[in-house]
Amino acid sequence: MKKLLGIVVLGLLFSANSFAADWNIKNKWKISCGIVDKESLVINGKPKTKYNKKEFKLESVIFKLDKGDIGSCPTDKKPAYKYNYSGRQEITHRLPVGKTIFETDIYIEGAPQYRSTVFQIHDGRNKGAPPSWIGIGMDWKLKYKFPKGECSPEKCKKIKTAYLKPGEKNRFKASINYQKKSKTLTVFYYLNNEMIAKHIDVPLSKKKTDGPYGPSKPYIKIGIYRIGDTGTTSFAYNNLVIKNKKSDK
Repeated sequence: MKKLLGIVVLGLLFSANSFAADWNIKNKWKISCGIVDKESLVINGKPKTKYNKKEFKLESVIFKLDKGDIGSCPTDKKPAYKYNYSGRQEITHRLPVGKTIFETDIYIEGAPQYRSTVFQIHDGRNKGAPPSWIGIGMDWKLKYKFPKGECSPEKCKKIKTAYLKPGEKNRFKASINYQKKSKTLTVFYYLNNEMIAKHIDVPLSKKKTDGPYGPSKPYIKIGIYRIGDTGTTSFAYNNLVIKNKKSDK
C-alpha cells in the first residue's frame, strides 16, 4: 500500500513539474524612446534618469506624467487629434512566438486624460492603430483598438464594460497567441479573472516595419501614452509576469 501511495505521489509530482516546465518566464524589457524626467519612470523601486537601449529585468514599474509633459518619441511633439502634443512614458518587451500570458496588478492614481494606452501589442507600424491596443478614456472606461477594417465585429469585440478607476487595484491579463507563419495574432483580455474583450486573428502589418526588436517583429508595450492630459497621472504595474510556451496552434 505504501509503495502504491508513493508511486501515485511521484506521478502527481512529475505531472505538475511537466506542466510547469511547459511555460518559460520571459523578463527582458527596454525603455521606449526616452525618459521624460527623473520622476516619470521608476523601475523596481528606483528612478530611471538616463536613457539607454539595454535590456533589464522587471518586478514592478511606475509611470508618472505631469500636465504638459511631452513624450520623447519624434511624433509626440506633433498635434494628435485636437491636442497639440502627446505625453508618453513606455517600456517594451519582445513578443515571443507561441502562447504568451501577460499578467499584472494595475493601480492608477491622479487626473484623467482624453485617452491613454495601458497595454499594446505593436508591430512597429508608423500609422494607424497597432494590432491590439487597450486603454482608458476620460471616464476611466476601458477602450480597445485594432487596425481599422482588418478585423470583423465577430472576431474583435468588447465582451464586458470595464473600468480602471483611480485608487482601485485590478488584476489585468492578456492571453496571446502569435504564430510567425500565420502573420496574425489573437488576444483575449481579462480583468479580475473575467473576460472583457477579444481580438482574434488580427493581421500584422504587410509592410516591412521598424520596431525595437528588428523589422516586423511584434512586441508588447506598457505605460502611459496619452493625449488631452488634465493633470498628474501615474500607472503602477506590480507582480508582473510574462510566461510563454512554444505552440503551433
